[in-house]
Amino acid sequence: MRKFVSTLMLGVSLLAVSVRADVAEIPLEPEVKQPGIAEMAAPQAESDFDRILSGEETLPLIDKEELADDVTHWVRETQSWFHKQSGSLLTFLIVSGISVFAGMGLALFARHLAMRGSQRKHRLRWQFVAALSGPVILMLVSGVVFLFLLPILHSLPTLYPMEARLFFTWLTLLAAWAGFQLIALLDLRMREFASRPGNDLDSLIVDIVRKVLKVTLLAATILFIGQSIFQLNITTLLAGAGVAGLAIAFASRETLANFFGTLVIVLDRPFRIGDRIQAGEINGIVLSVGMRSTRVQTAEESICTIPNNHIAEIPIENISSRGVIRYRFTLGLVYGTTAGQLELAIKLLHELLDDFKAPDCEEYRPRIFFQGLGASALNLEVIMWFKATGFDEEEQLRTEVNLEIVRRFTANQLEFAFNTVTNNLSGSLQLLPPLEK
Repeated sequence: MRKFVSTLMLGVSLLAVSVRADVAEIPLEPEVKQPGIAEMAAPQAESDFDRILSGEETLPLIDKEELADDVTHWVRETQSWFHKQSGSLLTFLIVSGISVFAGMGLALFARHLAMRGSQRKHRLRWQFVAALSGPVILMLVSGVVFLFLLPILHSLPTLYPMEARLFFTWLTLLAAWAGFQLIALLDLRMREFASRPGNDLDSLIVDIVRKVLKVTLLAATILFIGQSIFQLNITTLLAGAGVAGLAIAFASRETLANFFGTLVIVLDRPFRIGDRIQAGEINGIVLSVGMRSTRVQTAEESICTIPNNHIAEIPIENISSRGVIRYRFTLGLVYGTTAGQLELAIKLLHELLDDFKAPDCEEYRPRIFFQGLGASALNLEVIMWFKATGFDEEEQLRTEVNLEIVRRFTANQLEFAFNTVTNNLSGSLQLLPPLEK
């Protein structure tokens, strides 16, 4: 217990000496003399800490009276500092409170004006106000608070450099926030333009541009804070990471391949956001295209993630580009169906499917023919195209077609076949002996 108290009192003494240096405005860096040639050649003296670790010396005893005097002196200097800076502290607290409340009121007023102005002319101007009002107001409030904090920081020379760096870091983050707000506004305007007919801009390019701008702004913010504010030599760090960069590039070759696959998708534009595509075995609607992968929603409501380098290498069928969906099915009629009934069935199918829901293009007219003699049915092959691209529309149209075929075939006494097997037995049959009673 006595050792613990001694260690604790030693820590308090060191803290008192450190804080006293701040309050008494002791210079941060004492004048250091340049060592001469003889001093540089001479071996450095072993420190007290090294001798204590090696066991040559023991921990010095702490003088309780001296420690108490140090603590008392520190308390008096702290009280004196608060007495001298009481006016500055009071002014700082009052101005900070007023600035915060004024900033909140100004933000609410700007939001109200932006909401009213968004329904009038010059909507873009008010969207700029809504996007930049938050960062700009917060910058003004932070500047006023830091301005009235300066007299207090000047009395603490060890804290002033770090506080100044933190303040400029905070301003840089607010500027980055304003940049992200402008990127979001640009994304909104580009999407509105892409939704208009008769332009070459689509949602895919808009998504890629937005993501590239955000990544670039984030990287620029980090580099600016590190190099300009905290004086980190980013260039040296990047140059010294050559071997590590090669290792990272080798480990992330799949990521680089996906990035170049994204560029291929953007430049070649095999599909757009919202298109229904067939990519290999995946049939679905494109939800988004990222820097690494593409997300597709299938008919089972599942979300499939396909790497972009894989999409760039496989055939892509864009179902939405032609505006129709192919529907192919086979109808089997019983073997007792006559040739006249087969012709009637084909006629009924043409009456139903020709110009179904809308006039057919010449290349998408229904094709109906007698496919052949099946194992247990006379097969009619039907190929038609629905004028739709979504899963819900396709399912609804299939239901309508199938129900109407059943109604018309039943009304004309056309029987559907089902798989049957006929077994012919030859030779004598041996009956089982009667059961004994």
